[in-house]
Amino acid sequence: MWYRICFLFLIWLVTCAPAQSQSSHRALREGDRAYREGNFEEAQRAYGDAIREENSAQGNYNLGNSLYERGEYEEAAKRYEEAAGLSADPDIQSRAYRNLGDSYYRQENYQQAVEAYKQSLRLDPEDAETKYNLTKAIRQVQQQQQQQQQDENQDQDGEDQQQDQQQQEGQGGENGDQQQQQDGKQSEDGDEAQDQEQQAGGTPGQPQADPNQPQMSREEAERQLGIAAEEEKRTLSRLRQANREGCTGTKDW
Repeated sequence: MWYRICFLFLIWLVTCAPAQSQSSHRALREGDRAYREGNFEEAQRAYGDAIREENSAQGNYNLGNSLYERGEYEEAAKRYEEAAGLSADPDIQSRAYRNLGDSYYRQENYQQAVEAYKQSLRLDPEDAETKYNLTKAIRQVQQQQQQQQQDENQDQDGEDQQQDQQQQEGQGGENGDQQQQQDGKQSEDGDEAQDQEQQAGGTPGQPQADPNQPQMSREEAERQLGIAAEEEKRTLSRLRQANREGCTGTKDW
């Protein structure tokens, strides 16, 4: 019984494989017709059906071409990689890697494009088109590196300028603090001088008493004032007495 089941399974595989191959082949032919007519959307659908029936190098390569024509470069690159891995034919592999390089170039992944073109030339060193494409990709890589270096230099210059500006602002703040401290000190000195003048009984701009001159006490000043008052009284008394007596003397001319 077991052997009968295994035998029937093998028969099913043998009968189904040609059917799947025929279905895949028909889909490939439909895709080729649509591709020649420029109907890349229909070609993409047909090639997709073909590789679902049989994942072949031809189906993936042609599907990659349809995707490339529609501008779907990222998906096209995946199909070319698959085709190169499935095929044992160096010519197909070389063309798959060349188209892979074109897909990377369209995405501006120039370094990856360079590697794909190199891989293609290892398989077909005489391919003039791949050599030309490799030269273009290398030139783009060099330009990217130069632009990156310029951007890094500009970023560094910007950082240096920012640091210089911060240092200048810091120095300006320190100078301002020092000036404020000096102004404050001058103000304090001026206040102290004014306080000293007020304590001495003077005002700014007026002559001050000589501190070395001996000062008169309050008692001495009152005594001197009293003496002056008595002297003034005696003087007035003599003047009144003279007015009452009149002039008694003679004078020779």
